[in-house]
Amino acid sequence: MTPLLTVNQLSLQFAGRPILNALNLTVETGQVVSVLGSNGAGKSTLLKSILGLHDGRVTQTGAIHIAGIDLVQARQQALSQLAYVPEQPAVYGHLSAIENIRYFLSLGAVSQTLDITTCLSMAGLPEQAWQRPCSDYSKGMKQKVMLALALAKQARLLLLDEPNSGLDPQATEELNQLILQCKQQGMGVLVVTHDVLSAMAFSDRLLMLANGQLSPVNLDQQALTLDNLKRLYQGQL
Repeated sequence: MTPLLTVNQLSLQFAGRPILNALNLTVETGQVVSVLGSNGAGKSTLLKSILGLHDGRVTQTGAIHIAGIDLVQARQQALSQLAYVPEQPAVYGHLSAIENIRYFLSLGAVSQTLDITTCLSMAGLPEQAWQRPCSDYSKGMKQKVMLALALAKQARLLLLDEPNSGLDPQATEELNQLILQCKQQGMGVLVVTHDVLSAMAFSDRLLMLANGQLSPVNLDQQALTLDNLKRLYQGQL
């Protein structure tokens, strides 16, 4: 089966400074992959590459395929296969959850969508909030709107940027369960996060981004100590 995401020998320089160095990454159907890394390691740069958002100041080589579609040769078709939830969910505050999803769906070339209210239920947003302006929502509620949008457009690949930042423990647990639910729906999920504990709870694979490349992380609950975390982020594990 074709991977939902294939990044092959991705190298990237910004203003002459190397950020990514022959990086390889795959995400399979029904798999959650989390990328850890210190600030400045290139996590956001990697996401921007997958989303095709870099400008002319960036020199990039290598290949990215989304559900087997080359991002360079068929950009819109490739991007139609994914959904992206940024660290601060991008919803319109004056619109309700239903109105936001209906609007975003109208912008894309999505031939068939799932029922919006069904997707909001699947995402765990309380029904009494569906018609309220999103300006009243917490960050966790806005994330549920974005996840419902991903379900509605039947995205095959889901990208999450620091999804647990700013969430309280209950909202974090709810989000972790939603990520697992997306996995059960057959999505591939790529998570960029600092939250090692949550990543261990929902990830099939943990990767550390350092020196422009990804390496596997082998850390169990018993080894989750402050010293080990420091060593992990320093590239000593």
